[in-house]
Amino acid sequence: MIARLAIAGVFMYSAAALAAEQALGVLDISLGASYARLERDLDFRDLNSSLAQIKDGRPDLGKRGYGCTKRDDAFADVACVSHDEKLDGIETREIRLHFLHGRLQQFSVTAELQHYDAVIGYLRTHFGAPREDAGSGLAAASSLQWQGEAGHIAAYRGKDLVFVSFELATYADAVKRKREGASLECN
Repeated sequence: MIARLAIAGVFMYSAAALAAEQALGVLDISLGASYARLERDLDFRDLNSSLAQIKDGRPDLGKRGYGCTKRDDAFADVACVSHDEKLDGIETREIRLHFLHGRLQQFSVTAELQHYDAVIGYLRTHFGAPREDAGSGLAAASSLQWQGEAGHIAAYRGKDLVFVSFELATYADAVKRKREGASLECN
């Protein structure tokens, strides 16, 4: 009996540790993933070249619909958007990815408000109970927050949309380095 309890305790501790180490993300998109891996896994297409080669009125954005373009700002080196991606069958308006220094630093999921409960249910299932933050001021909306070592998630319920932002814990530092003109050495 004691051995069974010990084994159950080890199993529960291991499961909790594994959940704590789980990368923040959805589907096969996780914060901190390399651009090269996601380019392969999500079938990225260059937006400008896809638009230049339109044949049937719609650009070829691959099987998951990601069009990517280089950006010249402090917040992203490359941005990718998909209007085709679903969140485990939940309709999304878009999934937007922002890469900085070759890593996925921030991404967002936007869906129509009618899918709010399904989107929040998906997040609760994967990340547990959120913390609710009341908005400041009369016009500010409250948000749901999830925090992990890798970063945080914030979900907002707007007038017409639900917006979920996933942000790597080191994103603010990466933006600061880029603004200062520093580059990140990748090994």
